[in-house]
Amino acid sequence: MKFWLIKIFFILLMINSVTGITSAKWNEPYFILSDSDRPSIIQDKDGIYWIAFNSYTNPQNIWIMNSNDSINWMNFYQVTVSNLTDYEPNLIQDKKGRFWIVYSSLIEIKGTLNFNYDLKLVYSDNGINWSNPVNITNSPLIESYPYIMQDNKGRFFITYSTYSNESINDLDIYVKYSDDGLKWSEPMRITDSLESDIFPIMIQDNSGKYWMLFSRNTHLRHKPLLNKYDLFLIYSEDGIRWSNVAEITNLSYNVNYPYFMQDKNGIFWIPHMTGITGSEELGIMGSLNGTEWTDSEVLSNYSKEGYFKTDYKSMIQDRNGSFIYAFTSAKIGRGIWLMNGTQDSDFSKTRTIEFNINRISQENDKKNFISTISNNEKHESGMEFGIFTLSIILISVALRKS
Repeated sequence: MKFWLIKIFFILLMINSVTGITSAKWNEPYFILSDSDRPSIIQDKDGIYWIAFNSYTNPQNIWIMNSNDSINWMNFYQVTVSNLTDYEPNLIQDKKGRFWIVYSSLIEIKGTLNFNYDLKLVYSDNGINWSNPVNITNSPLIESYPYIMQDNKGRFFITYSTYSNESINDLDIYVKYSDDGLKWSEPMRITDSLESDIFPIMIQDNSGKYWMLFSRNTHLRHKPLLNKYDLFLIYSEDGIRWSNVAEITNLSYNVNYPYFMQDKNGIFWIPHMTGITGSEELGIMGSLNGTEWTDSEVLSNYSKEGYFKTDYKSMIQDRNGSFIYAFTSAKIGRGIWLMNGTQDSDFSKTRTIEFNINRISQENDKKNFISTISNNEKHESGMEFGIFTLSIILISVALRKS
């Protein structure tokens, strides 16, 4: 009898390891800082945790804090000094150990609900003393939601959202790149949807492939909802020429404020806000390959407690393999919360997404200084033209013989 019990135990263990069916283990969220917003968390090469954020009280500025254990945050340093607003920071450490923060900076108040924001960049060799701002953009339009990354060859990319001109009211995604972080390319337009695209997050996976996740305003498809976003994905082999768009979610409730990362095991994760309960809950979904995704798993249930707004997010996997999920909440004023844990999803149950939505028109793409239409699309067009030409030749030969 004991032998059969042991045998059954090992069979269940094998099934569990194959399907990945294990329960996620997350600690309860804990509050770390008041009057703050938009946390961007990293762990540096020495194991120190850092969070860049903007103050929530006016004038808003960029700050940074660090911790040895991700629990006790002791040191606070001011990064920018503005009399207007500096906000939306995104923090990385490059391959040489230098820290970089890209952010949105208010340049001009033109009138009621009419502003001019530019993107700026600062850097530091120790995380404490920061450079003067470097201008990334300089236009009369709003540039917002910036994200910076460095690829495995050392090239930097910044993605962001902006309007194509002052008369058009929807946001599209643009990319700039740099080989030193200081001199940046002209902007390349990545999307031209009639719906606003925001929160672009670009990563390079373990194989060298580039991915970009973003939110798209889909409220016109989900009337009478006024605040409705879904998640979308594109990929690239070089960070410049991109695929068509795939829709990850198409739900009856709001899904927004996402982050995007790949863990040490190669699994892609999207922490996000989900409105499934009527409140703004913490959600997460995963994929083994970027094309087959689990459904959103809800990690909180704050609908019972009333309003618990969970906005801007970032997430890392630290050296110990634990995930740290940083987010903004309005539960105790406006402040930053953290949640630690591990996430294991059931990857035997996934949905395949299709990259079949047109990303940008050829007319708009011709205005880019480098064409962003993917090589795959070009090859497919060339192949179709070749098949068409061959068909004409074969038909001509057949007619002559007859």
